[in-house]
Amino acid sequence: MAGGSGRRMKSALPKQFLLLEGRPLLMHTIERFSTFDSSIIIIVVLPSEHHQLWRRLCKEHAFEVNHRIVAGGEERFHSVKAGLDEVAQDLAGRRNRSDGAAGEGAMHDSTVGEGAGYDSAAGKGSKADGAAAGGSKADDLLIAIHDGVRPLVSHDTIWRCFADAEEFGNAVPFIEPADSVRVILGDDSRPWQRNEIRLIQTPQVFRGSVIMKAYRRNFNPAFTDDATVAEADGMKIHLTHGNRENLKITTPEDLAVAATLYGMISR
Repeated sequence: MAGGSGRRMKSALPKQFLLLEGRPLLMHTIERFSTFDSSIIIIVVLPSEHHQLWRRLCKEHAFEVNHRIVAGGEERFHSVKAGLDEVAQDLAGRRNRSDGAAGEGAMHDSTVGEGAGYDSAAGKGSKADGAAAGGSKADDLLIAIHDGVRPLVSHDTIWRCFADAEEFGNAVPFIEPADSVRVILGDDSRPWQRNEIRLIQTPQVFRGSVIMKAYRRNFNPAFTDDATVAEADGMKIHLTHGNRENLKITTPEDLAVAATLYGMISR
């Protein structure tokens, strides 16, 4: 998912295109998934008015990681739905070509920026060990939905999310808060046990048929992420460990922290 406007960054350039170590954030994010497993099918959902700029940036930076571009919607919900619709169309095309025959190979699809992704049931032994062949049915897929401005997601986090989603039907990464927590109650506040709080990250990974069904519902402002959409459809959410470096870059301070973390991780 890459639909940010850059408002909180106080920048005219959309935040997903701001530079980290000389390249747009979104390129780093895409590469985290492509280097995890080169068979992953990546769908990037961007506002239509940003498509030409993105293509120009890819050319300028000689960025050659294979991916598709899909036009996003008004809200994050609509952008994810657009990515899922692209997955559904791809599945329909595969069924028409092969009538569901096995042998097309494993598919991973991670919606980076604003979109969705899919993987035919990655196993737990390795990055995609035991992946089901074919992948022409939504039930065979694991769909990962990721924020395009989280370029420091670790391969371990990606692996845990796919592996746990295969076992439990979904996986949502989290970290535990380090600060004290207070809850606002009208004009007052009160402390809350931070061991009862989890800070949610992406990628959020789901079995394809389940998340596609969940996104058939109408938009609700209460949907803050994909887990809340799935939960509204009756799904029990399985939490798995994320990585603390996997911050969502939305402010200039976030970008400065990410630059420092990137240097530490690269050493």
